[in-house]
Amino acid sequence: MDIRSVDLNLLPVLDALLRHRSATLAARELNMSQSALSTALGRLRALLGDELFVRTGRGFRPTARASELAEPVAEIIERVSDRILQSSSFDPKTARADFRIAHSDVGAYVLWPRVVRAVRARAPGVQLALKTLQQDEIAPALAEGQVDLAVGSYPGLPDSLFQQRLFERVYVALMAATHPLAKKTVTLRSFAASPQVVVRAASGVQDRIDQVLSQQGLARPRCVELPSYLMIPPLLEAGDFLAVVPGQLADAFSRHGGFVSRKLPFTVPASVIRMHWHRRFNDDAANRWLRALMVEEFGAEPDSAKGRLPKVAPRTPG
Repeated sequence: MDIRSVDLNLLPVLDALLRHRSATLAARELNMSQSALSTALGRLRALLGDELFVRTGRGFRPTARASELAEPVAEIIERVSDRILQSSSFDPKTARADFRIAHSDVGAYVLWPRVVRAVRARAPGVQLALKTLQQDEIAPALAEGQVDLAVGSYPGLPDSLFQQRLFERVYVALMAATHPLAKKTVTLRSFAASPQVVVRAASGVQDRIDQVLSQQGLARPRCVELPSYLMIPPLLEAGDFLAVVPGQLADAFSRHGGFVSRKLPFTVPASVIRMHWHRRFNDDAANRWLRALMVEEFGAEPDSAKGRLPKVAPRTPG
């Protein structure tokens, strides 16, 4: 097929249909009539030799061929829009833009306020949106431009995403100030014997703790599992529970309640917090500015024991 014979105006039609999976919504976005969009879809079908979209019991669904084209078509449109039709510069003082950042629940509680303050101070015209996504939702959301960055410990994300290391997150035992272990050194046996609140996050830290205990012939028989770290404080206030949580979150909880943290009686590898983005936006000026701000803001983490800000060297994205 000679590309000179292809009407490139059909690509935005295909892109809109793939994103909305609705002829009505696609036509509305493109400011086209239903009949004009139907004609364009017919031309796409003839051009590509595929039905592209079929109506099923679950709605307007793309064929396998159409799904394969989603990313390259979106990337072509993005590159034309950002590199050819728009300026490649981004001035935070005058920019009007929307940034969507995906955080875990810990990131939402600990990191998000710092992001908001930093962006408001440097880019008053920028609007921010926080997204909390499951790990399997992050890569598609980055690819489709639904979020600009994902920040957290997501070891299962594909290698095709760009990433940059920000800092390490260590874990501690958090408990109420009235807990029997609050003023003692936590031993392996006292840890295992204590009732616990457990959050099995993507970092896998709880699984590693179970392995350590199992190797010593110990187990945690009394655990309450929760889907989010943010649900922990009310249970700790009961007095006899403890929870293994990220140190930064423990510090935040302790500032707002009667909690204390203690060093764990075993070594748990720290979680590496990274920011992730899709290669489609690697050269985008606004995305580059946002990434630089994140490195500046989180390239060092508080050392709560010494009150210092140790430097953490960022890794080159790749």
